[in-house]
Amino acid sequence: MTGMTTNFKSLTWKQTNLVVFTALFFAVAIFIVEIAFVVYTERGQLILAQQELLDSVEQPAANAVWALDDNLAKQTLEGVLKVEHVGSTVINLDDGTLFVSVNNASPDYSDLFISLSRRLFSDISEIDRPLYRPYYFEGTRQQQLIGTLTVFYDTQELTNSLFSQLQLGLVATLARALLLTMVLSVVFHRFLTQPIARISESIDRIDPESPDENLLPTSRAHQDDELGLVTTKFNQILVQFGQTQSKLRKMATRDPLTGLPNRTLLLETIAVTIQRARVHKRHFALLFIDLDRFKNVNDSLGHALGDQYLARIARILERVVGDQGSVARLGGDEFVILADDIQSPTDAAEFVEKLLAQMNTPIQLGEHAVHPAASVGISIYPEDGHGAEDLIRHADIAMYSAKAAGSNQWAFFKQQMTERAAVRLRTEASLHDALKHEEFCLHLQPKLNIETGEVIGCEALIRWKKDGRLISPMSFIPVAEETGIIIPIGRWVIEQSCKIIRDWQKQYNYALPIAINVATPQFADASLVPDIKQMALRYQVNPELLEIEITETSLMNDIELAINKLEQLKSAGFGIAVDDFGTGYSSLSYLRHLPITTMKIDRCFVSDLPHDSAIASTILMLGRQLNLKIVAEGIENEQQLAWLKEHNCPIGQGFYYSQPLEREEFEAKYIAKQHASITVVDNQ
Repeated sequence: MTGMTTNFKSLTWKQTNLVVFTALFFAVAIFIVEIAFVVYTERGQLILAQQELLDSVEQPAANAVWALDDNLAKQTLEGVLKVEHVGSTVINLDDGTLFVSVNNASPDYSDLFISLSRRLFSDISEIDRPLYRPYYFEGTRQQQLIGTLTVFYDTQELTNSLFSQLQLGLVATLARALLLTMVLSVVFHRFLTQPIARISESIDRIDPESPDENLLPTSRAHQDDELGLVTTKFNQILVQFGQTQSKLRKMATRDPLTGLPNRTLLLETIAVTIQRARVHKRHFALLFIDLDRFKNVNDSLGHALGDQYLARIARILERVVGDQGSVARLGGDEFVILADDIQSPTDAAEFVEKLLAQMNTPIQLGEHAVHPAASVGISIYPEDGHGAEDLIRHADIAMYSAKAAGSNQWAFFKQQMTERAAVRLRTEASLHDALKHEEFCLHLQPKLNIETGEVIGCEALIRWKKDGRLISPMSFIPVAEETGIIIPIGRWVIEQSCKIIRDWQKQYNYALPIAINVATPQFADASLVPDIKQMALRYQVNPELLEIEITETSLMNDIELAINKLEQLKSAGFGIAVDDFGTGYSSLSYLRHLPITTMKIDRCFVSDLPHDSAIASTILMLGRQLNLKIVAEGIENEQQLAWLKEHNCPIGQGFYYSQPLEREEFEAKYIAKQHASITVVDNQ
């Protein structure tokens, strides 16, 4: 290829050279013919002029010789010298003696020029005519010779004149040749070499892997000629070659039974996915699937139905995966799913559960109903490998771990991932059941006036009572937020809080304000504001008795949307508190624009009191300037309370006062005792 490139010469350049040399050759040939024609014409004209010249001077010369008048003879000859191209003239007497001679001065010419002149005009370079007595002798009619007139022509001057005349012709001929060359070169380039060059460029762009994607360009001007025929034939070859290439590629990269990618194509796909995931800092999962009891199906039903079973399983896998990844068959009853939309082990576990649920649907094979089952091993990129082979091998190892645990099981390559994901899935399923079976309950923690010790409100905190024991919110709230089930749980909390306030009003003719925590996904949900308004209306709860607590994270996700939602709630009369203030990315520039009524000092700042009080002091000062209620949460000892009281913090909450209490205990301690007389009066 290198030598070919080095010796490459443009067809346009070759074509131009050929046209130039051809035009010059014909120009020179025509010029030579023109010279011959001009010389021939000049000779003919010269011979004719010679005879006319002799005829015109014969009689005057004869008279001068007869009269031996050398002056007359000289005058006659000088007249001859004036004729074009005449070099000299001589009159000799009949005895050969010179009578008169005259000549023109001749310039010096080169020997080559003189030789050329002789070749062209040597045979007509001189002419002579005998001179006779002007009248006849008496008694006889015979003429009497008295002398000879000879005229010599200057052939060098004649040749010079001829070539001066031909010079202009030569220039004109060369100019015509060059103009013709340029015109022909442009025409040939546009009509022939340029289309060929385009075809050459298109050939360079042909991808051997997909030859039919870069067909050669066709030109209207060449549709019906040889070039168009060659282009059409070549394109037909490319299309046929592309079809053959596709068939070969399909045979090389596709499983003939199921039509799924085989191991070769799977490795290529994983390599591309790894490259993309590395660039975008993303994860993906590889699922190695081995069908349980496939050998029994194959042996009992025969290979034909066994193949049909595998094909049906392939379609199920494709349907479940959809556009979330790709499915491949490694051989036998082993399949691999590349799930490039999965970003975490939790996502992978959920996906596998959905997959196994779909696969467990009975398949009808002829007269037989087969219940599929599979063991699935999962590897995660990049935690379980940075290459395709590593990820497949580790998923295979995980699959054997799952198969050892029984049928229809799945496992991660790393055991701790399996345990964590299994716990999370069980928790998610249990949360759905908890809502359905009313396993959730609310505990209430009082808020007190720090100065007087009077209860002025409480915070509703969700608890999960399962199998007779309470489950900490820390173990299920994160799962609820990740899965989105926090939204119906949060809706349940709002409704239960409204019920409690209604019951207090009916039973005690009194109610404390209840603060409700709203998680970030719940705050982002479009139904939050309508839900709160609808519940308050349904249970006839004064909006002032409900306070919505949100975190900084909820605000910062979309500050404009947050402000809009909070303004709707505040304008309806609901209280709004910012929880965990100062633990995130608090910004004073947006805080003053938030329509909030309460700001809470987080327990992490209260626990530092009284030794580290800078942040707590700042929040207290900020709350006063913004005319907000300040609540210090997490008060656990007398020293913390003393500092807060000294610095005029109005409201406190924490274990120092009370742990969160069940509803009945809270009512008995903070409501029933203080309002028993009112309740009795009402009953009477």
